[in-house]
Amino acid sequence: MILGIDPGTTGMGYAFLVAAPERALLIECGIVDVRASSSAAERLLAISKALDELIRRHRPFALAVERLYFNKNARTAMRVSEARGVALLCAARARLEIAEYTPQEVKISVTGHGRGDKKAVQRMLPLLVALDAPITQDNVADAVAIALTHARRARFADAVAAAR
Repeated sequence: MILGIDPGTTGMGYAFLVAAPERALLIECGIVDVRASSSAAERLLAISKALDELIRRHRPFALAVERLYFNKNARTAMRVSEARGVALLCAARARLEIAEYTPQEVKISVTGHGRGDKKAVQRMLPLLVALDAPITQDNVADAVAIALTHARRARFADAVAAAR
């Protein structure tokens, strides 16, 4: 099982995905919701506790997380990098395999090109992942897409290894 994370300090998207030959199976997804009114340290602690509990409950073997890219808003980039660091810490404590993907890599994996927008990713997910209902929250859809990207990359790496 793969845990996909779309880092954020006010709404971190997460998704647990099982790879399958046809369509991946989504086990659980959602938002690690933290109160916007709490301090930055309290938000990071809440993220840590929630991720530790999710990892303990689902026991994934890998964490796939979005690689931070330069953002025009330095304050937002710093907050996202802090949340991302907490996710990496939680994964390291649980001894998960860690994979990082840029937004462009995720878009290429899910939509076939790197210029797809969030809506294009959301439109493709039901074709690639067995879903009970459409995913409309951007952070959650991104987390599913990140986990799916890792599943696809891992499957390709396995195929290459088997061919050698």
